[in-house]
Amino acid sequence: MKILEAFMTEHELIERVAGSLYRWAVEGGDTADASRFATFFRVYSGGFHHGREDGALIPAMVEHLEIPPDSSPIRVIQEEHEKLAELTLRLGEHADRQAATEMARMLWEHIDKENSVLFVEAEERLPRAGVFELDDRPMTVEEEAASLLAEELIERYKPLEDPEIIRGDGCIACSAFTVTCRGIEAEWWNRWEWEEHLSKSH
Repeated sequence: MKILEAFMTEHELIERVAGSLYRWAVEGGDTADASRFATFFRVYSGGFHHGREDGALIPAMVEHLEIPPDSSPIRVIQEEHEKLAELTLRLGEHADRQAATEMARMLWEHIDKENSVLFVEAEERLPRAGVFELDDRPMTVEEEAASLLAEELIERYKPLEDPEIIRGDGCIACSAFTVTCRGIEAEWWNRWEWEEHLSKSH
């Protein structure tokens, strides 16, 4: 599915800028660059990327897969989109380095759970429901400019990883697992999926 491929590619850029943001936060980068980071995350990550996830992918999953819109992990993903928007605002208005650090860490986990759970489930389930492609849109001029700004920020602040963050794939690596989300099997699996799983385990 082309839109999922596009999302994965966009994640690569967002992840790199998150690493640059983390370096800016922990090494005391130029305060003036806070607004530039905020512009990227507001326009490209939030407006373009999250906007299409929330506006195209998630509605399609809710409609065609009969997934309750308030169920996890969809609820978790959308709540994180909202939280990231709040952190972006704090970063842009106050050059808040604590918000920047929290934002980078959240983005890393967010990207991992989308790449290894949400997109995998969409790729598998939507075609079974007869949905083989979703409508997409190109970037606006402003979004194109934000993507170019990202490359400048990456050049200025070489992406840095947080050694305290352990990243991983699947539900088990998600901080929401067993807290606000019971996992894909409990949240989404239907009877025949459970039966197939149980038959393979015996």
